[in-house]
Amino acid sequence: MDTDDRSTSAELAAVLGPFVAWLATREPDELVRVRHRDLVEAYLRWVPGDRGGLGDRRRRYEARFAEPIRSRVHAALDAFAEHRATLAHRDARRDA
Repeated sequence: MDTDDRSTSAELAAVLGPFVAWLATREPDELVRVRHRDLVEAYLRWVPGDRGGLGDRRRRYEARFAEPIRSRVHAALDAFAEHRATLAHRDARRDA
């Protein structure tokens, strides 16, 4: 593993760790939690190679999948977006 791989893994862990902890408080079904984590991790690994506009990145990613996987990806990314919004709200309150 080279330095770039280690830094990428550390950055990924820094994002996924808090998401997984938050998800454990929201989702009682372990299978769903594991699936959400795996799907969000796959999305985060895909993002650096995406060359399109930021505004429709998620839609482009979801479009890569057929049903029923697309619905699962959508649900996982919804949970991730909710987590990120929660963090942003918390940080805004702390900084106010």
